[in-house]
Amino acid sequence: MNTNRIISHMVLILVTVVFGLPLYMAVVNTFKTQEQILADPLGFPAPFTLENLANALGRPDHLIARGLLTSTILVVASVFFIVIFSSAIGYYIARHNTRFTKGLQLLFLAGLMIPSQIYLIPIVQIFRKFHLIGSFSSMLVVFIGGGLLSFAVFVYSGFIKNVPVEVEEAALIDGANKFQMFWMILFPLLRPATAAVVIFLSLWIWNEFLLPLILLGPGKGVTITLGVYMSLGQLYTINYGQMFAMMMIASLPMLAFFFAFQKEFIAGLTSGALKG
Repeated sequence: MNTNRIISHMVLILVTVVFGLPLYMAVVNTFKTQEQILADPLGFPAPFTLENLANALGRPDHLIARGLLTSTILVVASVFFIVIFSSAIGYYIARHNTRFTKGLQLLFLAGLMIPSQIYLIPIVQIFRKFHLIGSFSSMLVVFIGGGLLSFAVFVYSGFIKNVPVEVEEAALIDGANKFQMFWMILFPLLRPATAAVVIFLSLWIWNEFLLPLILLGPGKGVTITLGVYMSLGQLYTINYGQMFAMMMIASLPMLAFFFAFQKEFIAGLTSGALKG
């Protein structure tokens, strides 16, 4: 084994430890008592307990359950509309090489480059003027019209460029109109790109904290990230077991979702977004 291979293996091990240690601590400490966590944060649970999970799920204010429901609604609604709009826009950009489409690409590129924190204050001012602060519609507008749409457009346009134009021409010759050709013939072929877009956007929206905190707030319902934040803020002393339990509950839906569709996610990124 040469020196370069030894160094690369050491770097991989170091990276694995850096990223894996917090996850390991979150999992094992979920099933330990407060005393066990304070005595040995890295040790295995002995004895094994489900009290932390039961306390987190059985809160009288149902904060975690409300957060899961609100986040699920926001993710499903936002991702649905982003997929519809971005696939159509991506198709138009991929099949037309004009000044207008080049301008659209620059516009969406700017959407990717500018972080949401920069335009957060103007958005708050506009939404306050139209009385949208504290409503789900404000969250949907930001998620659908922000940088997430730009990401999805680039993924779809890159993937569509690798789909032969003859597929569309054959559908049109067989009597399908443009609408039928796109949604019934072309869109099913974009499954890897759709999977990549859906997984990435779902993870991003699910984990978003600042925008729901400013635009939605606890008065109209909390997302899961806000639920964890609020529950910890109400504690005078930190219950580490319950804290780890809530973080584990918050992450499980997206972890299961990602692992279920990770093959499509990788195929969509490598086949579409990195080409064209």
